[in-house]
Amino acid sequence: MLPSATIEAVIDLTAQVSTSLKENGPAADVLTRKYFSLRRYAGSKDRRRVTNLLYDIIRRWGYLYEISDGFARRMVLAELALSGDDPKVYFTGEKHAPDLITAEEILFVENVEPEKLEHHRLNYPKWLDASLKDRFGDKFTQEMVALNERAPLTLRIARNAEKIIAFLSEKEIGYERGLHANSAIILNEQQQIRDWPIYRSGLVEIQDEAAQLAVKYVELKPGQQVMDLCAGAGGKALAAAGYMKNKGQIYACDISENRLKELKIRAKRSKHHIFQSYVLTEKNRVAKLDEFKGKMDRVILDVPCTGTGTWRRNPESRWRISQEKVNNYVKVQRALLEEAWDAVKVGGRIAYMTCSILKAENEEQIERFLLNHATSVLVPIKKNGIEQLSGTLQLSPFSRGTDGFFVAILEKQI
Repeated sequence: MLPSATIEAVIDLTAQVSTSLKENGPAADVLTRKYFSLRRYAGSKDRRRVTNLLYDIIRRWGYLYEISDGFARRMVLAELALSGDDPKVYFTGEKHAPDLITAEEILFVENVEPEKLEHHRLNYPKWLDASLKDRFGDKFTQEMVALNERAPLTLRIARNAEKIIAFLSEKEIGYERGLHANSAIILNEQQQIRDWPIYRSGLVEIQDEAAQLAVKYVELKPGQQVMDLCAGAGGKALAAAGYMKNKGQIYACDISENRLKELKIRAKRSKHHIFQSYVLTEKNRVAKLDEFKGKMDRVILDVPCTGTGTWRRNPESRWRISQEKVNNYVKVQRALLEEAWDAVKVGGRIAYMTCSILKAENEEQIERFLLNHATSVLVPIKKNGIEQLSGTLQLSPFSRGTDGFFVAILEKQI
């Protein structure tokens, strides 16, 4: 692709992302993969340039969208100008290039200035200002800058660490071991690992270090009865099976049959065989969960949430949330906590987790639960982050180099 053609591709994708945000459609990475699947002629360098520029725009989305009145073409013009590139080089009107830049657009570009307002510079919705500053305090700027950077690719060692390290060394792939979880390997550069033999044979899984650390604090043991109430594709359930040494039972529950099918594939690849999967529907949910009432040693509860802690990985997702959505998530989380509490036995524990940085989904949920359940006790986590409720753990990109992630362990006593 000619340089001007890559800019035309960025305009197209920017418009698609804008539509997707309005209609709660696919994520930017899904749109990008689909776009290039229909354009096999695009080489790896072309795909990289288009993707990098698109994500530069997404990491400036609030400001660019505002000054461009939401027009994708103007957003790209502004990003090129702000990054020191001359839009006139690309907007030539030639074949496969964007239409010729107009006099009005030239004037627009000449008047584009760097972001001045705080929520523009740090790329977050202004309505979240109070919540984010309450969370981060005097480290607000550093934390928000970190949340706007690109996340590294982190692997979890499922088994045979020696073979994994040997493979990375042989392929001269740079990495660092995790600072907080012994099972974490942080790659120095982004990689496509789906065809790696160590991935295909189940020796490694993709999982952020925060999630790996969270499973560690569940304190799982061989032979336990464990429920993962919001299992999804099973990332944490698979990690749990490793701690349990394939002994006991893990009951993986989710509302999505497709996600549980993915868990089955991953479990087979990683040679874990202690899973029972259950698709929960409106019709069967109450009856199915009643079967587990008071029987679980542990309930892993990685609840649906705003995902504000994953903004590094999904930078456009900050423009998908609203106060109404936060309120809805809070209601769902409270209901799930009650279901988990019913399932856990006396002496058993709930591991409440979110990939959120909002107190409304984290500390405030735990404080409310403890107040309303006299037999519940918070089991202190002996690690500090930026949490504002002692005994819980709130990780963040700046403080710990991980995704934003919250964990609280609740024990049911007599």
